[in-house]
Amino acid sequence: MYVPKPRSLADDPSCCAPDAAETTPPPLTLWTPEAQTEDTARSGAETQAARVRTLVVDDDEIVRETFVSILREEGYEAHSAASALEALQLLERLPFDIMLCDIVMPGQNGMELLGQIVTAYPDLPVILVTGHASVDMARDALHRGASDFITKPCKAEDLPIVVERNLTRQAVQRKNALRYRMALQTSNESILDALLSALNTRDTETQGHSERVTAYTMEMADLMGLSSEQIYHIERGALLHDIGKIGIPDRILLKPGRLTRAEWIEMRKHPVIGYQMCARIEMLKRASQIVLHHHEAWDGTGYPDGLTGEAIPLGARIFAIADTLDAITSDRPYRAAMPFRAAREEIIKYSGRQFDPEIVQVFLSVPESRWQHIRSLADK
Repeated sequence: MYVPKPRSLADDPSCCAPDAAETTPPPLTLWTPEAQTEDTARSGAETQAARVRTLVVDDDEIVRETFVSILREEGYEAHSAASALEALQLLERLPFDIMLCDIVMPGQNGMELLGQIVTAYPDLPVILVTGHASVDMARDALHRGASDFITKPCKAEDLPIVVERNLTRQAVQRKNALRYRMALQTSNESILDALLSALNTRDTETQGHSERVTAYTMEMADLMGLSSEQIYHIERGALLHDIGKIGIPDRILLKPGRLTRAEWIEMRKHPVIGYQMCARIEMLKRASQIVLHHHEAWDGTGYPDGLTGEAIPLGARIFAIADTLDAITSDRPYRAAMPFRAAREEIIKYSGRQFDPEIVQVFLSVPESRWQHIRSLADK
C-alpha cells in the first residue's frame, strides 16, 4: 500500500515518488547481526572479539581473574562479578554479549541466577561452569536455558573456543529467527492481499475505496506523529475496514438504490463480521479493532457498540474522517461525486458529533490540493 509522505506538490513527479521506507511495514525489532553470518567462525579472533563484552561470575577470585585475563588476552572486553547480585547490577548498567557463570556460589547459586537471566535477558547466552560436573547436572542446566556447560579447571586455550562456539551459535539462531520473521511477514502480506481481492470481487461498486481511504488515514496518522507500530496496524485496519461485507448478501451489497430499513440493519452487521474474521489472524488482531469500530461516532450515536469519545480506538477515529472524505468525493450508485469543498464542510459540521474534534483540526490543516494529490496517487 502506497502511503504518500512528501508534502511538496512541485510539478516534478520525482518529488512525489514513493518512498520505499514508507511502503513497507515498520522495521522488525529483532536484533540483526552486524557482520555475523553463518560463517562467523573467526579468522582473526581479536578483530571480532573487540566488539564482544563478556561477564564472568564466580565467587572464587582466582578463577575470576584467570578467566578475565584469558578473555582480555584474546581481545574481549571482560567484566567480572563475585556474586549473582553483583552480576545483576552489572547487567542493569551494561549490555553483555555472553556470560560465564559458576554454579556453586554462596547465596544465590548459578542455577538460580540462570533462571533470572533467561527471563530478563533471553538473548544472552549463559555458559555454566562447575568443578563438580555430572551428566544429570549438565542436562538440567541445558534444560533450564543454559547455552553451554563446561568444567573447571579448563585449559586456557579452550575458553575462547567455548565462547566463540556459543557466540556463533547465537548469531546463527538470530539470523534464522530473522529469516523466519521475514518469511512470516511475506505470508501475512499474502493473506492481506487475498482478503482485499476477495472484498473487491464482491463489492465492485467501490473499488479503489480501501486504497484511497487508507492513504487519507495514513496522512493524518503521520501528521499526528504516531509511532511506526501504531501506523502499521492502523493501515491494515483501514485497508480491511469493509472486509465484513463479504458476509452480506448480494441482494443488499449490490443493490443499486438506497437500502430499506431491514436491509440497512443487515448491512450494519458487517463490522462485527469483519472483526470476527480478522481477530482470528494473529497479525490482524489489533487492526481488527478498527474494523469493528470504524462506524462508531464521537457522540455515541454510531455502531455496533455505541462507543463515545476516546473509548473509540484512535485508528477508528482517524479513519472515520478519511472514510467520509472519500465517500463524499467519490461516485456512488445513487449520486455523483461531490467536490472536496463539500466534504470539508460536512466534516466541520459534524465535528464533536460524528468526529473527534482534535482530529478534525488535523484534517483541516491539510490543503485541498494535498488531498487531491494523495487521491491521484492512491488511484494509480
